[in-house]
Amino acid sequence: MTEATTLFRTPQAALVFAFNYSMQQQGRPLMDRLAAPAARAGKGLSGMDGAGQAGMIRREISNLSRFEEAAMIARFAPRTIPCSCRSACCAGYRLNPDWDYAIATLEGGAQSVLSGHVSHYRLRRKLVEQVFGVKVVLKDLAEQCGVHPNTATEHRRLIRLWISGDKARHEKSGREAMPAVDGIESAARKKIDSILSARGLIGDEA
Repeated sequence: MTEATTLFRTPQAALVFAFNYSMQQQGRPLMDRLAAPAARAGKGLSGMDGAGQAGMIRREISNLSRFEEAAMIARFAPRTIPCSCRSACCAGYRLNPDWDYAIATLEGGAQSVLSGHVSHYRLRRKLVEQVFGVKVVLKDLAEQCGVHPNTATEHRRLIRLWISGDKARHEKSGREAMPAVDGIESAARKKIDSILSARGLIGDEA
């Protein structure tokens, strides 16, 4: 494959394009995929060009660590995809298997983060989902899982710190600044941002 030359304004735009392009092409005939324009238009992002760009970005993401890749999928892949099964109970969409697997991977990794704590599968799963935008009422979740709200709050703090990291902060004295701490998602974003910029994908001409 030739070196990519198409520009996106931001690394985030490139990641959103890659995941949405891949999802929108699933289940469509090959010739239709190549002929149809990409949903997120840009310079040359249609047909084989779009497929090539999306594939290259996804390949770079697959080279990250297991949890970093899962964090990127959970953040940028669609949570749901269209469903045309025509069942009476069908809402017209279903959970995206890639997103579901990414959340499950992170839920499994969260067990080590909560080592020494009594941990509940549903609690871990929902707290991971919350990091990636799913609405969760912590008090209700704690009740459903049979844990004290303070326990749920502490588990959320630890899981969020593991995934999202912590920005630079100050000691209580206010005198000494503490360095920022990268989570798996922020570490992955830095790696991907650097790679996409080096490949000439990021610029102001998108």
